[in-house]
Amino acid sequence: MNEKKQVGYLGPEGTFSQEAVLNITDNNTINKPYPNILSIFEALEDNQIDEAVVPIENSTEGSVVITLDALTRHNLKIKGELELPIRQNLLVQKGKTLDDINVICSHQQAIAQCRHYINRLNKPVHAMPSTANAARYVTELSTAAVIGNEILSEKYNLEIIAHDIQDYSNNVTRFVILDKEDINKPTGNDKTSIIISLKNDNPGSLYEILYEFAKENINLTKIESRPSKQGMGKYLFFIDIVGHRLDPKIKNTLAIVEGKVNMFKILGSYSYDFGGGD
Repeated sequence: MNEKKQVGYLGPEGTFSQEAVLNITDNNTINKPYPNILSIFEALEDNQIDEAVVPIENSTEGSVVITLDALTRHNLKIKGELELPIRQNLLVQKGKTLDDINVICSHQQAIAQCRHYINRLNKPVHAMPSTANAARYVTELSTAAVIGNEILSEKYNLEIIAHDIQDYSNNVTRFVILDKEDINKPTGNDKTSIIISLKNDNPGSLYEILYEFAKENINLTKIESRPSKQGMGKYLFFIDIVGHRLDPKIKNTLAIVEGKVNMFKILGSYSYDFGGGD
């Protein structure tokens, strides 16, 4: 009998990361929560888990920089992605109303995604390590409320008194599925993620690289810079490309780009529509 696949995610239970991992796994998987994103990367590299699911970008708050930095340092590959609609709710102890609440608590990102609603309440806000930690706090303090997902109501026996309180109705978090190898074959509906650093900081250096994609009519869906931590003015560029690294046009262009940059790393090629368990 085969052992169950183990997938790591950002815990504790009750977070949106758990909701994401439940969307791509089934009963043949053991989902393991970890206290932070770096510990997930380390566990995957050390073969403590088989895959990992980590947040990489939110449509409201932007990129998760810890994930970007970890992708630079660790030799792991992106094998898929999942876009999870984020629906924030206000939860309290059962029987309590908004009039009973003196403080709102949640993870800082959930708070940031609900600024307009919180401002209207005009109540103190307390940032906590995770939405699950905040939910546990609310179970012990009847005058507190937590911002989070519906999973919290079931796990911590809380009541939702306000639904969909996020500032933007189309709030989405993009999660990536990580593995130690990238063995995905082209599907015709793929994306490739790379990291580069330029050889120098001369005018037009980045344009010279981007031109290689433009002249081949290769679409770039994202370009983002991060400090390389090698000194002021030195940056890494994260680039998402429409197409698979094995597609002839993509493969040739990437080879040209690799020869023109100081650092080049392929994070993986993967289908847009990744989902479902094995």
